[in-house]
Amino acid sequence: MSPRAKGRPQAAPNTVSRQELLVNGSDFEFRQFIHDSLAFSARLLAVRDGYGRVIGLTGQQYIILISIAHLASRGAVTVSGVADHLYLSGSFVTTETNKLVRLGLVTKSTDPADRRRVLLASTDEASRRLRELAEIQVQVNDVHFGQLSRKEFDQLRSIMPQLLQPTEQALSLLEHLARFSALS
Repeated sequence: MSPRAKGRPQAAPNTVSRQELLVNGSDFEFRQFIHDSLAFSARLLAVRDGYGRVIGLTGQQYIILISIAHLASRGAVTVSGVADHLYLSGSFVTTETNKLVRLGLVTKSTDPADRRRVLLASTDEASRRLRELAEIQVQVNDVHFGQLSRKEFDQLRSIMPQLLQPTEQALSLLEHLARFSALS
């Protein structure tokens, strides 16, 4: 048995250095936040996938379809608009949108103001499926987010974009640093 195994276990090294994220010099609370976020994310994706299954789609197709329907209330909907809204690549949205067109759930048309842009719209069949799904969604979402007060919901909504914005920079940094890592 090694000397370390007999003695007190060594603490894992901190994974953050910002004082705002440490509690008494430890990143334990930060790590718990990350683990809770990952668990919530996995469950949120499972709910999304379930919504998709109810209307005969994948979860990703469902989220693109419902985004097209919701964004239409604010004006013209484009592939890049959906991609930006969902933090996805334009090529991925194009691929999935083409599948939705083949399923008769989305139409594409050329923007008369800019013939290079493609406009997206949901069909009557898509609207019918989304209306039927909404009856289930109301119940599921009310349970899923039932513990939040209005104040907590407003706080969470305002914090989420702050967490999403630096994600691309963090991913780029990770990719860069991993190239030079001694562990690679």
